Amino acid sequence: MIRALLVLLFAAGAARAETVDLPKTKARLVLGDGWRAQPAKGLVAAYKHDRGALLAITRADVPNSDAWVSEKKQAYFEQVEKGIKAKLGAKKYTRKLVDAGGVPAIDVEARRASGATVVMRVLLFRTYALSLALEVPKGGDVAAARAIVKAFAPPRESDHDDD
Repeated sequence: MIRALLVLLFAAGAARAETVDLPKTKARLVLGDGWRAQPAKGLVAAYKHDRGALLAITRADVPNSDAWVSEKKQAYFEQVEKGIKAKLGAKKYTRKLVDAGGVPAIDVEARRASGATVVMRVLLFRTYALSLALEVPKGGDVAAARAIVKAFAPPRESDHDDD
């Protein structure tokens, strides 16, 4: 009995999360076991999971001041979301406007005709947009992808005025 408990404790401790430093941003990416960095020209970062999921982070240096103004926020989000929806070409699509560590963001989930699910977050900093897209193959762990995307944010206490 004690041996079984020790094995369970050791196994639970072996699963770890790693915080990935991303260049020129305060946003944090937290990945668990099974993720491997991939060479990716033109991307901030790219990873592949042992079970086939793909993750890509992109950056666009664009002003997002309207995302920070209450009266303009909804129209701005709709414009950004329209572009995302057109690029994904998905048969099922949902989106949600969120506050991610004090930064306006759009969370998207889409199901492709192939059965793959794309889970995505776009962080709209004042002077740039940072997006994480994670594609989970058909039958893959979408809940784990959602957790990674939800954690993709700057620390709450950071000052975003310089971003």
